Amino acid sequence: MKKYRVWFVFAGCMLLYGAMMGILFNCAGVLINGVIQAEGYTSSSISSYYTLRGLVSTIAMIFTAKLLTKINIKVMAVLVGFTGSLSFFLMSLYTQPWQWAISGVLHGIASSLTILLPTSVIRVWFVKNRGTFMGTYMMLSGVIGAIFNPIAGHLIGSVGWRKTAVILASCAFSIVFAGAMLIVRKPSDVGALPYGGEEVPVPNRTASPDSRRRVPIKLGTYLYIFCSVTVAGLAIQMVSYIPQYASSLGYDAMIGAKMTSILMIGNLSAKILFGVCSDYVGLWRSIQIFLGLIGTGLLILMAGSGIPLLLYAGALLLGFGYMSGVANSLVSAEIFEPDQFEIQYSRLSMLSGLSTAISPTIISGVFDSTGSFKPVLAALAAWLFIAIFLISLREKLGIIRRKTSSDPAEES
Repeated sequence: MKKYRVWFVFAGCMLLYGAMMGILFNCAGVLINGVIQAEGYTSSSISSYYTLRGLVSTIAMIFTAKLLTKINIKVMAVLVGFTGSLSFFLMSLYTQPWQWAISGVLHGIASSLTILLPTSVIRVWFVKNRGTFMGTYMMLSGVIGAIFNPIAGHLIGSVGWRKTAVILASCAFSIVFAGAMLIVRKPSDVGALPYGGEEVPVPNRTASPDSRRRVPIKLGTYLYIFCSVTVAGLAIQMVSYIPQYASSLGYDAMIGAKMTSILMIGNLSAKILFGVCSDYVGLWRSIQIFLGLIGTGLLILMAGSGIPLLLYAGALLLGFGYMSGVANSLVSAEIFEPDQFEIQYSRLSMLSGLSTAISPTIISGVFDSTGSFKPVLAALAAWLFIAIFLISLREKLGIIRRKTSSDPAEES
């Protein structure tokens, strides 16, 4: 049983992340659209749900990361599922638009832990091919979302949005609860070994400088990672504007819809492809490759404005920006101390989250001022290629992990 325990843990992480992101996060738009149509609300009247969900998730990470290291992992996983599901269940009781803010806060708290918890567990349980498994569990959310979105739409039409909210909440909590029973914080807790080697020991605080990771001032580290890695996350903020971009070029809604669908193919494939690439080509080189592909996609979107096939190709490559979640977790594991991973990763995620929360306002402002999205595409493409150059300077800037004979992690 101990030999196969790693796969049960992996399955638990997939169930938790898949249910929370694939059902609750991805189906929220379908449910709220049903609410707007049935109740006659305006989109802006219940937009507080989305605003608070993103804002609370970003801010809460710094606090939930500390809780994650102190509370039993199974209990924490159940609380994640309960809080997220409660946000949907309460929707079935709302009668006023302002009440959706309550669900936004609850879902934001649950989302912060959904990002941190499985990543923290898989980082410890997988020494070999860590990137592949990181990408695999994150990819599952897109698959589950693709399955449950039409189911949610059908349920709204047949039983109404209130009962649909209860059904989705029940499904999500049941799946998360099953996953929580399989999750174990680290192999030594059950006398098992991680996949691919011995468990990574907690570093000795009295170790000599040569045996520890060499990382510059923390703020500089965060800014470096943001400027050279998380820019991919900013690029995918254009996803919401793809239909509008196609319309601005004179195309009908069908072209924009096809571009969005093709972009989602890039989304589903990017996480697993990046994970596999990082295992076999190296983490930093893989980041450079994918940033180059995303930047190329943006250039194709600009240059191919008169050719639909080129627009489809550009949208596919733009979808590769969804690798940013996998990249951030792997980079954090690479350069930060193992016992500080949760805290440092949460801070990096918070910085990234705040930037992506601001970017839609900038993108919309540029379009309103110029009547075109091309200045935004050009700026993002330039930043991506600059980021590729910045990554090549990581050793000179000290953003590396010093490898020792007792350190099982490989520097790439």
